[in-house]
Amino acid sequence: MKIGMLTLPFNNNYGGYLQAYALMTVLKGMGHDVQLIYRKHNYRPLSLRIKYFIKTWVKCLLGQKHELLIMDQEKELRYKGKALMPFVDKYIAPKTKPLFSTEQLRKECKGKYDAIVVGSDQVWRPDYVPNIENFFLDFIDNPQILKLSYAASFGTSSPIYSDKEKRICGDLIKKFDAVSVRERSGVDVICNFGWSNDCAEVVLDPTMLLDLKNYEQFIIPSNEDYVVAYILDMDEEKECGVRDIARELALPMKNLSLSGKQLPSMETWLSCLYNSKFIVTDSFHGAVFSILFNRNFIVYANQERGVDRFFSLLKTFNIENRMILDKNDIWELLHKKIDWEIVNERLEMNKMHSMSFLRKVLGE
Repeated sequence: MKIGMLTLPFNNNYGGYLQAYALMTVLKGMGHDVQLIYRKHNYRPLSLRIKYFIKTWVKCLLGQKHELLIMDQEKELRYKGKALMPFVDKYIAPKTKPLFSTEQLRKECKGKYDAIVVGSDQVWRPDYVPNIENFFLDFIDNPQILKLSYAASFGTSSPIYSDKEKRICGDLIKKFDAVSVRERSGVDVICNFGWSNDCAEVVLDPTMLLDLKNYEQFIIPSNEDYVVAYILDMDEEKECGVRDIARELALPMKNLSLSGKQLPSMETWLSCLYNSKFIVTDSFHGAVFSILFNRNFIVYANQERGVDRFFSLLKTFNIENRMILDKNDIWELLHKKIDWEIVNERLEMNKMHSMSFLRKVLGE
């Protein structure tokens, strides 16, 4: 079956790339011909591009470090994520040319696919994607094309949709052949919006469908013992908490927090987590890979990005206590071990359910 896969616009995000890699790998492993539908954010307004050009040109004249002179979203992505691009180009492929509008989507996908899968990650969170209706497949007119979502996430238990968006997306989701979401709250959102009373299944993030060997191929061996911090929204309290953890465990700390730095390669990122003794993170996929790699970890609840995603993930494995709200909650967890045998049993059980969903929908 020829399958188009529509996910979040790429934005040099490790979790975003890995969930796309994982879902594509799973679908290919099932024997399907898979292509990424490479939806990008809409073209930036002319006024913003002119402002960008003037600001960059001034930096250039002053001999200061600057970005690309002409704003180009695809070149800018590759410029900032240079070390990540070899992974993206090799393992998240093939893909369409970059698509910047509904019309481009419609033209590119017409007559091309037998099925389209939306997901995973926060594809149903309007402020994270361009044209939310696209992610409910408004550009597909052919009723013969199989439409499904895999582990689609609203990102929060209270996503912000306008009344118009609720109406349009509600009509579109009713045309899906199957719907699955990543969080239990996603089922509630669908019901509360009046889209359906019972249409969605809860499945694992696609990164959790792959065997560990799929990630171990990227690991760079190390004999170091250390604490790793992967914090997306670093602040003074989190920084202090990370230092306290490293001091208490008598281990050096490696900082994977990426603000203002050249992004490391996917191999470096995965290896840093895999080789660590303890992980502190406020990232959803930071928590996911802590679980997959069986590393003791603490999750700082990232309230601005949505706490519900973390709670749902951790509850699946009965380890909700690994999430904290502030550094005062650290000490109770620091030396408390996780029963990885139980966690791994739950992982296998949920993996079987999630794969069963895909096989059933895709006709295996």
